[in-house]
Amino acid sequence: MNSNFRTVTYLSAALILSTASAVWAQAGDMAKPKTIAENDKMLVTETYGKPGESTGSINRLGQFFYYVQGGKVELTYPDGTKTTVTRKTGESRIVTEKRPYSAKNVGTTTLHVIIVSLK
Repeated sequence: MNSNFRTVTYLSAALILSTASAVWAQAGDMAKPKTIAENDKMLVTETYGKPGESTGSINRLGQFFYYVQGGKVELTYPDGTKTTVTRKTGESRIVTEKRPYSAKNVGTTTLHVIIVSLK
């Protein structure tokens, strides 16, 4: 495996993990995210969100999410606008939304997310 591919793979994994923890970290009713890896440039975390649990409203722009276990999530923006999205198990995404938002698990399964955030 060449070093560039390895670096991209590690960065992707780290981004996935750190995003997950940052997303659920601000929630009053969510479990505290577990740090999986961290260095001076990134934070990788994992978190779980049971049905009905939610996060605080934060800006997630640029974070990488990997859904180990997907589900249905309601996003609420500062102006009160709400959007419901379904995240599939195995799905990954980089957040491009510029507005902060809170996320609530409105599905029937426990979400398991790995988040990677750049510092």
